[in-house]
Amino acid sequence: MSENLSPQIAPGDIVTLHFSSADAQTGEMLEYTYDEAPKAYTIGAGKINPAFEAALLGCRADDEICVTLPAKEAYGTYNKSLVLKISRKKLPTNTIPEPGTILPMKLPRGREANVTILSVSKTTVVVDANHPFAGRDIQYKIWVCSVASPESASDN
Repeated sequence: MSENLSPQIAPGDIVTLHFSSADAQTGEMLEYTYDEAPKAYTIGAGKINPAFEAALLGCRADDEICVTLPAKEAYGTYNKSLVLKISRKKLPTNTIPEPGTILPMKLPRGREANVTILSVSKTTVVVDANHPFAGRDIQYKIWVCSVASPESASDN
């Protein structure tokens, strides 16, 4: 078997990868990218989770790694204060509120977030502004498809 001599991932590199994620306690599959084109990311650009990115540093093309991120480093701990009771009138127009529906909303302090409707009454809706995976330790299985330095990527 030959040793992998491709470049190691470093800040600024453009990587393409596939990954799956699962709840580390239950094994429930959360994300799976292998049935689509590999995702491309620039390391250090702030577009992916810093702990996920840190696990990639030093890897090479065709490496497969497994990393488990605790909830705090993955999607954050579950914050009960982000479960909000709001007037149905504050929902975006043409929204038919049903439990499980995810919709964009402006939160009380002006921040925008996707919220999940938990329950509905005649006048109010209870929504959860936590990320759907908040509070879960996440296990990632990552396959690095390619690694390109910014210089080599611009030569293409």
